Amino acid sequence: MPAALLSVREPSARPAAALLFHQTEEWVWPGGFLPWINRDVMGSDDDEFPIDRRLGFLINVGFGWGLTALAAAGTSPGPSAALNVSHIGNAVLHVGWGLKHRRYDPGLVSAVTALLPVGAIGIARALRDPEVSRGSIAAGAAAGLVIAAGMMPSMKLRLHRRRATA
Repeated sequence: MPAALLSVREPSARPAAALLFHQTEEWVWPGGFLPWINRDVMGSDDDEFPIDRRLGFLINVGFGWGLTALAAAGTSPGPSAALNVSHIGNAVLHVGWGLKHRRYDPGLVSAVTALLPVGAIGIARALRDPEVSRGSIAAGAAAGLVIAAGMMPSMKLRLHRRRATA
């Protein structure tokens, strides 16, 4: 895990730091997320479909930062588990694609150095805490899995529908 993440003294703030690092790599420096996800991953012939800037904003801010805020509120372990599992799922997408194609993708470095370790450590920490409800962890993990695993099929369906009407 990068020193910058370890320098975040409050462990509950590390998922937010990891998300900021990851979204910066995808969208700002070096960037290139939309062409990569749409063309290379989903097989679209358009840099901005099925995920365009508006939908990317909704996914990143609505889901990413919304879930991060819920997790940081700390009222239940469920949102933290969902966030940690979604971080792991996002990392699996980037790492799996990078290994399969033997090249860098926008988000790969932060997926390996931030999302994956922060997600795994967060889940492990929750499971070690005897005061944390296993039911809340399970519900949150299931929600995170739905978010992580459901995003790509829903975007591919959007692409398929567009091609069917063309």
